[in-house]
This record gives sequence, C-alpha cells and structure tokens, in this order.
Amino acid sequence: MKNKAFLLLILLMGSHLLIAQDSKFRLSVRFAPNIASNRVIDENESDGLEFKSNGAGVRFSAGLNGDFYFGKNYSFYTGLWYSVFRNGLKYTGSGQYAGHSGKSVFNIQQVQVPLAIKLFTNEVATDMKLYFLIGGTLGLKISEKEVEWETSSTQITNWAPGKPKKGKSSSFGDVGLLLGIGLDYQLGEATAAFGGISYNRGLLNTASNNGPFIINNQDSDNFYTMGASLINLEVGLKF
Repeated sequence: MKNKAFLLLILLMGSHLLIAQDSKFRLSVRFAPNIASNRVIDENESDGLEFKSNGAGVRFSAGLNGDFYFGKNYSFYTGLWYSVFRNGLKYTGSGQYAGHSGKSVFNIQQVQVPLAIKLFTNEVATDMKLYFLIGGTLGLKISEKEVEWETSSTQITNWAPGKPKKGKSSSFGDVGLLLGIGLDYQLGEATAAFGGISYNRGLLNTASNNGPFIINNQDSDNFYTMGASLINLEVGLKF
C-alpha cells in the first residue's frame, strides 16, 4: 500500500510539473546508486557500553527533479525522491557488561523532497556546463526493513538489550544538508543528460526512542545517537 501511494505521488507530481513546463522550467528523471552509512555518537562513555557505526553499504535513490530558472545560470531545484538509507549500529561491553556485544542493520525507506539552489557555469566545452548544488532535504520515513539484528554474550547474566517492535527502530524522518557537483550535456534542443556526485548529510537523530537496541528500558539517546549519510552517484535525463 505504501509503495502504491508513493507511485501515485510520483505520477501526480510529474503531471503537475509537465503542465507547468515552460522555457523557465525543466523536468528531469534521476537515478542515484549510493554509498549509505551513518554516524554514531556514544552519549555516555562511562556506562560500560561502547557504540559505533556498523559499516556502510550500497543503496539507491530515484525520482523526479524540477529546475525553476530565475536566471540564465541559476535555478531553484526541487523534486520528489524515493531513497533507501542504511542504519547500522554495533556495541561492545566492559565492566558490568563485559562479554556482551551486538550489531544491527536496518534499511530505512524515505520519501525525500530536495530544496536547493543550482548554479551553472558557462559552457566549459561544446554543449557542456558544470553545475553546483547547495541546499537541503526533507525526508519522511515510509518503511523500514531489518537486515541484521543480533546480540551475544560470553557470560551467563540476566541482562540483554531489547529489540524494538517491527518498524520502530528509527525515527519518523530527517532533515539533511545537500551538496553536489556535476555536468550537464545538451543532447538536443529540449533534452539534456546529466551526471554528478552529491552528498546528503542527515542532521537529526535517526534512532527511535527504543531502537535499534533498547538498553535498560531507557530512551536510546541516553546511550547513543545516529546520523545518516549518503554519497550519491547521480545520472539522469532532463527535458
């Protein structure tokens, strides 16, 4: 149902943008495989539990873009994207938690709206322009999927971290910083191809109050906070 609702949003937005299209507007489709990772801050280094990021992985983002030009080399850039993030966390214990460890990975699916300014250079070669992107993103979680969740202990104790309910390991969404650079290549009078690289850095804590590990029935931010990051390799067509 959520996937059908997302597809409907894409179609509605595409229809609206096509109706609005004129010489000051360009619609584009975007596909962006990415390296997804997250930052982890251990909020209490003296509690006997050390929290770190559990690596990175390949994910993807795709959707529609709109460039609203307010000058020859300037545009307001927005769109609607389906993006997959990776939340990975691991911990090791010492002191009263000696011998305890665990790790988790969740795929977080978001609908994202980029809001940015795109700056174009003059032609650097025939029909080619560089562009620079600076702005932000608004993201709303639509689903999450458990990839890995496990705990272990070399000691027999009564303590173990809890597992959040299905779909409750991460927060409802995120606000992010968006930076990018790329190349526009004009293919014809009304069509262009583009390719580039962008960095999307989440600014909010993406862990929920209860996840991905519930420690002593307390809010997770007493122990750790998490921030998402995407490095996107973007390609697409502009119309």
